[in-house]
Amino acid sequence: MRRTPNHAAQQPHTCPSVTLALHDGTERAYRLDDPGACPHSGTANTVRSAYEPRVHLAYLLACQGHDPGRLADFADLPLAAAHRITEAARGPRA
Repeated sequence: MRRTPNHAAQQPHTCPSVTLALHDGTERAYRLDDPGACPHSGTANTVRSAYEPRVHLAYLLACQGHDPGRLADFADLPLAAAHRITEAARGPRA
C-alpha cells in the first residue's frame, strides 16, 4: 500500500495574530496569545509574529468586553490598534 504525504503537516502554522502599527508607525504582525501557549512556537514551520505584552494584555481585556478607548489608555496603545485588537477578540463575523 502506498502512503500519501500528510500535506497538513507541511503547511506553516500561524499563531493567532493581528497586524498593527504601534507608536513607531511600522505595521507588523503581533501575537495575540502568550508565546508559551502554542506548542508550535519557535518551530521552523511557524509563521513569525512579534510578541508585545501590551498587545497580549489588551487582547485579554478585549475578550472580557473592555472598549477600545479604555484599552488604548490602559495599555498605552494607539486607538486604531486598540480597535483592531477588539475586532480580533470578537472573532470572525458570520
